[in-house]
Amino acid sequence: MRDNTGELIFMGHDKHMGSAMARCSGRILGALLVLAFASSVAAQTFRAGPINLTVGVTTGLEFTDNYQNSESNRESDLKLTIGPTVSGGITFPFTLRGGEKLTLQTSFSYTYKISLKNKEEQSFGSPISASLVLPIQVEQWTVTASDTFSFNNEPLETAWAFNRNKVAQYSNTAAINATRQFGRFSVTAATQRSDKINPDDPDLEETAYLFSLTPAFYFRENYSIFWRNSIGINDLTAPSQRDSVGYSSEIGVSGQITPQLVGSVSVGYAHTTIEANGTNAVDNVDGISSTIALSYAHPLRPNTTHSLSFYRSPGVTALLKDTAVTEVTGVSYTISHRLSRYITLSPTIAYSHLEAIGGTSNEKTDLVQASIALSRSFTRHLSGNINYYYQLRSSNLDNGSYYVNKVVVNLTYTF
Repeated sequence: MRDNTGELIFMGHDKHMGSAMARCSGRILGALLVLAFASSVAAQTFRAGPINLTVGVTTGLEFTDNYQNSESNRESDLKLTIGPTVSGGITFPFTLRGGEKLTLQTSFSYTYKISLKNKEEQSFGSPISASLVLPIQVEQWTVTASDTFSFNNEPLETAWAFNRNKVAQYSNTAAINATRQFGRFSVTAATQRSDKINPDDPDLEETAYLFSLTPAFYFRENYSIFWRNSIGINDLTAPSQRDSVGYSSEIGVSGQITPQLVGSVSVGYAHTTIEANGTNAVDNVDGISSTIALSYAHPLRPNTTHSLSFYRSPGVTALLKDTAVTEVTGVSYTISHRLSRYITLSPTIAYSHLEAIGGTSNEKTDLVQASIALSRSFTRHLSGNINYYYQLRSSNLDNGSYYVNKVVVNLTYTF
């Protein structure tokens, strides 16, 4: 979740995995080529009035040396994946005041997985997302209303899922932002509601509200200093869990900091009150909060971009089980390098430390994640990628630690 300035206030986790793949790479690549040629048909993009969709098919192989994310029962698996993909948008035939258009952006990927080791397994993996944006001009205010829905069942994208090979998660975020310009000054008011639904883990379901007010001063058109003030309310579904209310205040800079450096840097103070529940008294969590999100392109190496992200919060919404809030500190570094016009190499390394606060587990967890992605565009419609992921989870809970290597090879054809 991010607020109107684009800064992190609720941490998610990227996928990261990796490889005992060398001995079977020949079989994997051979199978991929057969599948790719079998799926090649006449290419076209669907356009009809306000609807613009790109339809495709993706196929590949997925290998993991610890498919249940287990500390003591490590088992490898190889899966064949195939399925359709849809992405695009719809521009509705409504012209709003100021000439803006109501748009809907969506993406859908149904992946049918067949395990070659456990032949009875046929899993449905489907990242789905949809975003509806409604820009409105009210007097001197620019108002944007949006709603974003997504679904995912990848356990490596959570901080708490271990001894699991699937985690179904639905999330919906509705937000309204209003901004008004006063010469070099501006003010932005924002409100946001986020719902998380976990059908298999109802104790982790929650509703979070965020309200923020951010005045800013622009030194130039695309560079400003801002002062963001936020209030957050976290309502947990499980009766045994404890709700929380918090506020934070941060000062930072955002925009084109130098000709080669873009992003935002902020630092401030945050306070969270965890409500009483049963025998538990009220808990207060205080501390420094900070966010850095920077992207740097070296002028002498225009094909290489460096991205750095750092975040620290003494009390974000619950990221671990049996807790009210989570104290989190993390850093990640990514390089995106174009080896040629058609080939891009993207290595990433990340680390995060999480501590459960106001719960029953008192869990402390460290996550180390690394990935290397190599993508190749073969034709206008056919592309492929090879991804190596590694994740190490170290926890003070019994059986809560594991490491996993995963390799994913995909070919995608868009019609």
